[in-house]
Amino acid sequence: MDAVHWIEMSAGKAALAIFVNALAGKVYMSSTRASFKIRESLSSKGLMKAAGKMMKDEETVVASKAQLNNSEYSGLLCAALCFIHISQQGDEHVCGPDFKCDGTAAGLSGMTSQIELASGLIVLGSILHLWGQILWGPFPFQTLGGLPRYVGMFLLVPVLQVATMRNVKQFDPSYQAKFETVTVPQ
Repeated sequence: MDAVHWIEMSAGKAALAIFVNALAGKVYMSSTRASFKIRESLSSKGLMKAAGKMMKDEETVVASKAQLNNSEYSGLLCAALCFIHISQQGDEHVCGPDFKCDGTAAGLSGMTSQIELASGLIVLGSILHLWGQILWGPFPFQTLGGLPRYVGMFLLVPVLQVATMRNVKQFDPSYQAKFETVTVPQ
C-alpha cells in the first residue's frame, strides 16, 4: 500500500478537486466556444455558419464530448464524496445531540485507507479523462481516465453502504440502543 500513498486524499478534498475540475472544464469550453463564435460572427459569414463550422472541428467535438462526460460524473461523485466526508466528521447536526457519532458509529474508521485510495483514483481519473482528451485527443485518455474513476467508484460502494446504514439506523428506534448516548453538560 505504500506505493500508492501519493494518490490518496480525503473525501472532502476529492469532492473539492472534482468540483474545481468540472468548473475548469466548463470555463474552458465556454471561453473557447464564445471566442470562436464572436470572431466568426463579426465576419461576413455570420453566426450560423460559425456554429456549423465549430461542430465540424474535430478538436472541438472531442473536447465537448470529454467535458460532457466529465459533467455527467461530477455531480454524482461530488455528492457521494461529500456524503462520506460528512459521515466521517461526527457532526452533531448530522447525528443529533443524543447520539455519539464520530465516524466510528458509522463504521467508517476502519475504511479510511479505502476511502482515501478511492478518492484519489476518482480525482486522477477525472483529470486524466477530461484534460488528456482536450489536450492530446481521445486515445488513450478515455481508458486511462475512465479506468481509475470506475475502480474508485467500485471501492466507494461498501463505504456508502456502511455510511447509509448508519444514517438509517440512527432514526430507527430499534437501533437506537446501539448508539452511545452523550451527556450534555448543563
